[in-house]
Amino acid sequence: MMTMRKYMLLAAVALIVSGCGYTLITKAQMPYTSIRIGKIINMTSTPKLQDILYEALAEEFLKRGVTISDSAENTFDGSIYYYKLKSVAEKKKYAAEYEISIRGAFKIKDKNDNVTKEIKDISSPFIESFESQDAVNTIIAMKEQQDEMAMRSLAAYLVYEFTLYLNEKDGKEKKDEQDK
Repeated sequence: MMTMRKYMLLAAVALIVSGCGYTLITKAQMPYTSIRIGKIINMTSTPKLQDILYEALAEEFLKRGVTISDSAENTFDGSIYYYKLKSVAEKKKYAAEYEISIRGAFKIKDKNDNVTKEIKDISSPFIESFESQDAVNTIIAMKEQQDEMAMRSLAAYLVYEFTLYLNEKDGKEKKDEQDK
């Protein structure tokens, strides 16, 4: 009876993992081993978003085995052009819950400054929200934490999108060469 449960659980996990749309990318499959993070422009009135995103991107690339180098062949750069903090719930006529929305445009260029991949309108894949009815300084501190979380999720999504695209492109180019 116990082994039957194990097999059913294993089968369920295999079905979930194989059908979820996620793919594992090993270090050997990465389209590049190093990247240069160029200029991240903050076009919003919220200070330091570019610094937070730069740091989050560096951490995300390093997690995937990609080194950050000024001499790398590929350069990642872009801009954050939309930031909105809005109240989504109120309690006793005061804002009690807030939501953060961020959008930007990003690209990877090769050593000749040719754009190899560009995403013109991308936002954080998760809605970052927080609750607070405290004093203003507590709300500001919580907002800054959520800004960082939003930038981290955006960085993870960007690295995934750019890595997946470049892997598909490399695979297609190799197939084209084999067909010749």
